[in-house]
Amino acid sequence: MDYNFSTSLGIQLFTDQLKAELALELPSTAAHLRLAPEMRVEDIKTGRLPAHAMESAVLILLYPKNARLHTVVILRNEYDGVHSGQISLPGGKKEDSDIDFKATALREAREEIGVVPDKFEVLGQLSPFYVRPSNYIIYPFIAFQNEQPDFLIDTTEVQRIIEIDLQKDTTYEKIENRTLTFKNNLKVTAPGFVVGSEFMWGATAMMFSELIQVLKNVTDKIQ
Repeated sequence: MDYNFSTSLGIQLFTDQLKAELALELPSTAAHLRLAPEMRVEDIKTGRLPAHAMESAVLILLYPKNARLHTVVILRNEYDGVHSGQISLPGGKKEDSDIDFKATALREAREEIGVVPDKFEVLGQLSPFYVRPSNYIIYPFIAFQNEQPDFLIDTTEVQRIIEIDLQKDTTYEKIENRTLTFKNNLKVTAPGFVVGSEFMWGATAMMFSELIQVLKNVTDKIQ
């Protein structure tokens, strides 16, 4: 994806087209499979969203920096859970007080990385994604802010923020395959991206795969 984000007109053209693209049929399963670990391939192919699953939402906040499109992910703190110490998108579990999944994504992003909803626009959603290890359905929302946000992390949940140059760091050409070792000597072979010296794989990488395809569709249409 090669596009210059240096002018307000160029940014407006991009955000208008991205909003329109997110309202169309999404690449969903086909995109997710490109970054699926071996053990998840058959599961992802079904596209099933189990009725018994818990529900959560995440925010992918896009913004221009040095005339290039960026976003952020977080490195989570170590804790007693399946996603301990992993790269994630800002987000979390839907609470009873949240009127919808967008409200969940905005609340969680504000709590975890300090972004303020009235400074950005939510443009749409990516496909809901089921994470079997934690039994959560994730609803990913896409937002755009016209300038680099001021971040303030919640250190109880977040080790650090990692900025990603979407035009350089997470292209399909940058996919790496690694064998990861977990507790009880469990080994998982997975594709992913190296971001901020960390390996981003699993659900986060699969959601990024769909984002990559959507962004490519957008820039192909406006160039």
